[in-house]
Amino acid sequence: MSNSHHNLSHGRRDARRQKKVRQNNILLAAALVLILGGLGTIIWVSLKTAEPKPTTNSYGAPALAQKGGTVTDFSLGSLDGEQIALADYEGDVIIMNFWATWCPPCRAEMPGINRFYEAHQDEGLVVLAINAQEDAATVRPFIQANNFSFPVLLDIEGRVASQYSTRSFPTTFIIDREGVIQHVQTGEISERELENIVLPLLQ
Repeated sequence: MSNSHHNLSHGRRDARRQKKVRQNNILLAAALVLILGGLGTIIWVSLKTAEPKPTTNSYGAPALAQKGGTVTDFSLGSLDGEQIALADYEGDVIIMNFWATWCPPCRAEMPGINRFYEAHQDEGLVVLAINAQEDAATVRPFIQANNFSFPVLLDIEGRVASQYSTRSFPTTFIIDREGVIQHVQTGEISERELENIVLPLLQ
């Protein structure tokens, strides 16, 4: 009788021990879930904090080199030795013209672009003539011989032309005061076309 009583109490102790082990395991699992959940939250918050804040400045938006796309900022050295960024002209209407001295249509359109620029620069018009992969020694004589007054930028590595998906010259982007591309033209652009496209943007 005493043996059976001993076995019974021993069995109860084992059951209690197992129950306690199970409870401990449950508590451990719960604690682990809480810790991992907390870590996950901390990581998520830190990642969200590290994300770049959306900007209302269209000059920081991704380049979409087509009508209705927004421009991306860049900085290039000018023929005058200055460093010029597209964002310097935020709020202006910009004629951004990719060209080269060896390109006959580029050379043909430039006098008209320069006349249009000189007539309307006081209204907030800027021309950025971005030369494709030529050095200052090549570009300067051409610009000086023709007395062009617009800023000339040197895209020596072709980085900006590539950024704007420019594959042939001349290519002209007309950008409004909000940094939205309103017209893209591959090939020569005339003064008449500039009047039709640009003048409404200057109003």
